[in-house]
Amino acid sequence: MIVQISGVNKKGSKGELKRRKLYIKTFGCQMNEYDSEKLITILQDRYDSVPTPAEADLVLINTCSVREKPEHKLYSLIGEIKELKAQRPELLVGVGGCVAQQEGENIVKRSPGGVDFVFGTHNLSLVPSLIQSRQETGKPQVAVNYREDWEELPLGLAGGSRVSTFVSISRGCNKNCAYCIVPVTRGKEVSRAILEIEKEVKIAAHRGAREIVLLGQTVNSYGLDFRPRVKFVELLERVSQVKGIERIRFTSPHPQEVRQDFIDAVTSNPKICRHIHMPLQSGSDRILKAMNRNYRRDKYLRIIENLKSRVPDMGVTTDIIVGFPGETDSDFEETLEIMKRVRFDSSYSFMYSSRPGTPAALMEADPALAVPADQKLARLKRLQKLQDEITHERLQSFVGQTVEVLIDAPSTSHGDRLAGRNSQNILVNLDQRHEALEPGMFITARINGAARFTLKGELLEILGK
Repeated sequence: MIVQISGVNKKGSKGELKRRKLYIKTFGCQMNEYDSEKLITILQDRYDSVPTPAEADLVLINTCSVREKPEHKLYSLIGEIKELKAQRPELLVGVGGCVAQQEGENIVKRSPGGVDFVFGTHNLSLVPSLIQSRQETGKPQVAVNYREDWEELPLGLAGGSRVSTFVSISRGCNKNCAYCIVPVTRGKEVSRAILEIEKEVKIAAHRGAREIVLLGQTVNSYGLDFRPRVKFVELLERVSQVKGIERIRFTSPHPQEVRQDFIDAVTSNPKICRHIHMPLQSGSDRILKAMNRNYRRDKYLRIIENLKSRVPDMGVTTDIIVGFPGETDSDFEETLEIMKRVRFDSSYSFMYSSRPGTPAALMEADPALAVPADQKLARLKRLQKLQDEITHERLQSFVGQTVEVLIDAPSTSHGDRLAGRNSQNILVNLDQRHEALEPGMFITARINGAARFTLKGELLEILGK
């Protein structure tokens, strides 16, 4: 028997359970990373995080269903953890995220004895209740109900200070792109109250954050559901006034919603980073129409030209899908042509993957529209080769320049040194160890080298925190 839960969170008395160990595996986007951080915050009174499932009393898997591969990884991981449960039956396993929202109790049925509870994208706050109910009843629990309003979650994130902190500003999406499952897994777009966003930003700043990354499926449609309307540019201005926050990033804006006030804000506010991640998906108008993207290549190019006419060194990154149903060689060449014109700093490129329940899945089922797998792969390799060439040239253009860097972590290539990012969101590894430096500091660095995706810099001056 599987128990469906739709009520509010029930809290047991404090001190009822000894401190236990929590492991979270997160698949997918930055929104999932943010949700995982919220889960840690929700459970921090009773659980300490550990780095491996073998050490844990509770394993949470936060899933992604944007592409097929993460789903396969989910069930593979469940199989591995099931072996741990055979040795320790008291180990609890919960599955959340987009696959959980979409599949619900089917995850329990597909993994008998491997999953104790399932929670959807609108039900993070119910996880303590699901744990308690599972322990009390011995039956699997499922909570995948949608909410019309914003789910009440604790402000701030657990743990120590973070130099760069995610803050969610909206949930869900109303765009209904033909290939995308997000409107199903995360529901209709709901904006978060601006005062609550401000509070979370202030908490992050108090704990040491110097950079805020605003998250939403379509950040620049923020506030469309409010009466009276609150515009995204108003939110940007409010966040920029929070003391201690020196950099603001956001992901991702939709070209359809870009207006002149957006261009003005991101090119004039000194706290907004000189980087924009704006999905293109395809350079072909015919494919954009089939995708239901609601803009065309000329509009996308005008936006980029407008941005770069004001900020010539604006960093631009994007998402691109190759092999969408019906894509011809000519359509694909149009995508390459836009890449050459825009010269993206980098791009996240993928072969089209059919998602059940989307309009594009029906297109893919039509043999006349389906693009053979070998053609998809060949196109992807060509696109990525071109992007590597453009990225190399872009990184080389920084050599000899002096840039401002926010130090945020040890270098992944040299653990005894620190690294940070410039305003264009490019990682800069320092070429020497500097005892006086620490995360959260701003510095100027002279760029003296470039690797495949990163820059190398020499410390010139410490600007302070």
